[in-house]
Amino acid sequence: MRQLVFVVFLLFLSVGIYSQEKQSQLRLIMENDAFGGFSDRYYTNGARLEYNTTASEGNLTRNLFGFWNRFFVDENQNSKHLMGISAGQEFYTPTNIRKADVSFGDRPYSSRGYVGNSLTTWTDSSSVTTELELGMIGPSVGGKTAQINFHNLIGSPTPQGWDTQIPNSYSVAINTDVRKFWHRFFGTHYNVNLGNIYTNASVGLVFRLGKVDKNPGPGYSALMSGAPILHNPGEGYWYFYINPGATLQLYNATIQGQIGSDDTYKNLNRSSALSDMDKFLNSPSYELGERELLFRTLSEDNGRNSLRRFVIFNEYLVKGSNNPLDFGTNYLLFNVIFNGAEDLDKVLKTIILRSLGENWDNLPANARILAAYSLFRPQGGAQPAYVRYYAYELLSQYILDPTQRNALLELLRQEIEFREDKTYTGDLKRAVGFIRAGFVSVSSSGFLFALNYNFQTIDYQSAKGLPQQHQWLGFQLGKVF
Repeated sequence: MRQLVFVVFLLFLSVGIYSQEKQSQLRLIMENDAFGGFSDRYYTNGARLEYNTTASEGNLTRNLFGFWNRFFVDENQNSKHLMGISAGQEFYTPTNIRKADVSFGDRPYSSRGYVGNSLTTWTDSSSVTTELELGMIGPSVGGKTAQINFHNLIGSPTPQGWDTQIPNSYSVAINTDVRKFWHRFFGTHYNVNLGNIYTNASVGLVFRLGKVDKNPGPGYSALMSGAPILHNPGEGYWYFYINPGATLQLYNATIQGQIGSDDTYKNLNRSSALSDMDKFLNSPSYELGERELLFRTLSEDNGRNSLRRFVIFNEYLVKGSNNPLDFGTNYLLFNVIFNGAEDLDKVLKTIILRSLGENWDNLPANARILAAYSLFRPQGGAQPAYVRYYAYELLSQYILDPTQRNALLELLRQEIEFREDKTYTGDLKRAVGFIRAGFVSVSSSGFLFALNYNFQTIDYQSAKGLPQQHQWLGFQLGKVF
């Protein structure tokens, strides 16, 4: 993030922030699904800090973006111009943050940080905000450390899969947000993003009720921040609002990864050794086809069906074979191979430890290493390749004949090599619906307070059974000086 701070400093100097300013303001937007006690998934946290000031006619930002803004707002004697600089971040997680491996068909981990330079042009009834953003996506943003520390602070489960997040890349984007109020209680809202992080367009309606004229008011979300505090000295206003709308997505790097990256792969083209068993084993048979189907069923992990799949594992790969391992070791095998190396809760971990303790002397060395690492691995760490391979080796020892076992282990080794340094990415849902609602208050002295509720359909093609919507709460605080 030090690079981002340096860019903020350069922007601060380049836009002539100290020249002829008549009004200055600060605004902070914070959003999190934990604020409302909602499920921790998808867009899980966002924050944005802004500084805005009156832009004189000679202001560089006004000269750069003013021509474009005039396409959307008819300027008059009441028109005002605010130049802004901003810094923000966004974190995204899958539905089950206890898993160290990728759950295919779920949203990938990703984090984004950026700085921006904007111009807002507004009249009594319209506003347009155009912002140029520079930033990055990936581990250097610090999403892993930030979320692990926050979850430890509030006592929530530690997210285990941040090592699989979308890799580092730099970003540039420009977005335009337009709001027009035809009546003090009704308006329209448009937003367009172009860049190598997001390319999308949104349209919505705004219904509101309160003590307000046609003033468009500030934007509603850290994801779609819109105008800053729009305020005439000595005039306060407040209102409740509902903002339904839809977004058409063309590209989203927080789901798809950076364009042209060799470090990403998708569910639809994922190579799986188990899916090619019949091709590689020497004597395909009905029994082998049935076993392949069983492996496929066990591998269909969508983050929510661990118990059902462990029952299948126990019935067909433990009871139905010469598998002599204890319950604890078998559960760890299932967890590593088929369940995304999910973090174990305290009760289950205690049961597994007791089972392992009773059978420790009979376990081979690779099973002991597997057990020790699985139970005491570092917080948020990826599952090492050798631990995965030991699990494959142990399981295959009791369900396949020697020829089949050697062939399968070779395929699994190739799959591990393929997965190393790769990040799972998803496919977009082109259309995303949303409803925003909340309360906005700007006092006569220019103090902003707002509460924002957001409900959104998911923005990617998910596995069956996963939630198709998400919701979160946010707040805004700001002051005009």
